[in-house]
Amino acid sequence: MARIIVPTDYSPTAEKAIDQAFLLAQKNNDEVELLHVISIAPSSESPKILDYVMDGKKAEEARLEALGQARIEALKLPASVRWRAKVLYVEHFIDGIVGRFEKVKAKLVVMGTTGASGLANMIFGSNTANLITKAALPVLAIPPSWKPTELTSIEFSLLPEQIEPLKKQVKKWAEWFGAAATVVHFANIATAGMSVESPFPLKTVLTIPEDSLYQDLVEYTNGLKGTALCMFVHERPTVFERIFDKSITGQVAGHIQIPMLALPLKA
Repeated sequence: MARIIVPTDYSPTAEKAIDQAFLLAQKNNDEVELLHVISIAPSSESPKILDYVMDGKKAEEARLEALGQARIEALKLPASVRWRAKVLYVEHFIDGIVGRFEKVKAKLVVMGTTGASGLANMIFGSNTANLITKAALPVLAIPPSWKPTELTSIEFSLLPEQIEPLKKQVKKWAEWFGAAATVVHFANIATAGMSVESPFPLKTVLTIPEDSLYQDLVEYTNGLKGTALCMFVHERPTVFERIFDKSITGQVAGHIQIPMLALPLKA
């Protein structure tokens, strides 16, 4: 079964997500699934439409196969790397990815982001941001400016009171990535001197009062190399909640320059 799923639309950023997924899979000998999702309306279920769909599916699978092979050769990976191609026709894009993730019992989705541009992205977010906001599965978001490389460290952005209850999660994910774990705590002047206990190396970053937290996170991570930022995310299920109670995680995913690992935090 595929442990890492990479939804792709054949864009340059999606290609970077594929490269990062292949590099990550090499550490644990995991299988990668390249997934191309095509939205199809329920009214498309007539025999003629379905025949057309099935003919097109073969062409898409061949395109995915060629793309995967090209990326393996570009990364100079061994021919033994485990991967496969999958074309999925579903009514809803996000639900299709979640359903596929659950069906194959995957571990992680790796997906490129579009960055923050355009009114539609500002309000509704990219597909990656929407998937993160759904908080149904772990997502590694790859920004457009990222150059795929081995991730040697993960910085977990946590509040002091989250460190103890989430320490097992931190340890598990750091080990799976084969990366060093560090907890980063963002503090203002009033809380900067408070005592914080952590079983992992701890960084305290003094925030700028007039900035929002997502701006502080983005500015802090700009200079990090070979590192991913991890954030735990709650679900915001409705459009109104996404507009008026914006997910900090979704905002960070649209602006950050390094990979961001979004992990569901169940209520």
